[in-house]
Amino acid sequence: MFLGISMWSFHKEAFAGKMSFQDFILYASNEGYQGVELLDCFWKEKEDEIQKAKDIAGESGLQIGCYSIGNDFALPEADKRAEQAKYVQRGIETASLLGAPIMRVFGGSPKQDVTYQKALPWIVDGFRACKELAEEKGVVMAMENHGTLSGSWKQVKQIIESVDSPNFGATADFGNFLLVDETPLDCVKGILPWIKHVHCKDFVPTPNGETQYYEALSKKRFSGCNLGAGVVGIGPLLELLKKNRYEAMISLEYEGLLPSSQGVPQSKAFLQRYF
Repeated sequence: MFLGISMWSFHKEAFAGKMSFQDFILYASNEGYQGVELLDCFWKEKEDEIQKAKDIAGESGLQIGCYSIGNDFALPEADKRAEQAKYVQRGIETASLLGAPIMRVFGGSPKQDVTYQKALPWIVDGFRACKELAEEKGVVMAMENHGTLSGSWKQVKQIIESVDSPNFGATADFGNFLLVDETPLDCVKGILPWIKHVHCKDFVPTPNGETQYYEALSKKRFSGCNLGAGVVGIGPLLELLKKNRYEAMISLEYEGLLPSSQGVPQSKAFLQRYF
């Protein structure tokens, strides 16, 4: 496995226009990362930036280990699901142009009157409509355990087995398993054969008075923190992946309360011992 970083670690700076794709890639190179994860929500002039991002990464000796999009198939309207399938297919094309072997995808977001069981066939059919193109382009769609609709390891496993494609697997987000009231280590063990990408992030129970948090199904609240300072148990998770010869990128995804300029370097320093 090799160490990379997600541009989401600097999402506040990127959304504020204070960090471009070029800035991020050069930062990753200067800090000694081996790979980067790029997200479609940060494009400004997409057509121009795709080739620039690929060129700068190549010149910097960095692999674009993952390209991430934000699709949602948990939609009652068939026409909107069809639009989402086209969006995923465009993402596959972009990942291919970038030379990214992995594309992070979502199942869907919670909505009123939409349960997991109701959304399951919509999610599966949506990805089945995209798997032929993914196989043709050599891009693996890796579904993240994102949110509370399809965030448990058993749900991730069920969707992967139902889509049934060598180009469809899992993005294991260590922290997100806490939001469905599960133990991250048990979850990673449960989907281990299908893990194609990893988001390495840590959470703490939200401090009193803190307004930045994620709410779990149990109503527990968690906030991001420096890697190693929280309750996720990062070390045993990375040792498990090493033991099972996980070879893809470990993407540092910082969502902590400290400014990224502090939290990211501190998190990287913690991770170095595992590489």
